[in-house]
Amino acid sequence: MAGKKDHSFNYWAMNYRGKFRRTKKLMPLTLGLCVLLLILGFLSDDIGGILIWIVIIVAITLAQYYYNKKKAEEEEAQEAAQKQAAARAQAAQTQFQTAAAPSAPAPGYAAPNAATYPAASTQPQGTVQTPRP
Repeated sequence: MAGKKDHSFNYWAMNYRGKFRRTKKLMPLTLGLCVLLLILGFLSDDIGGILIWIVIIVAITLAQYYYNKKKAEEEEAQEAAQKQAAARAQAAQTQFQTAAAPSAPAPGYAAPNAATYPAASTQPQGTVQTPRP
């Protein structure tokens, strides 16, 4: 879920890791709501209707919990795979750069003689070299 945030007030703007964390935090609230509904059902003598609501709330909460857990694990695996691919690409890039610019001459290749190139000599540029007897 590219571009989504882990922490957000808006549930739909969060990634699955944040949704899973938020679902885990709200599970005690859901349990408290179910207990409150059960108590209200006993007090109002309408236990059948209240039990249906409790089952619906628990089913939705559990489905949301397991779905977000599965998606969060997939998201983490995908991010780990992307990090590994980036690390391999970086390693291949550095290996390619070191192979493209060798520091030593190739075997069988003789380095040019410094005397044949005036720019490589020890004399300053612009001076005339006189032959020595």
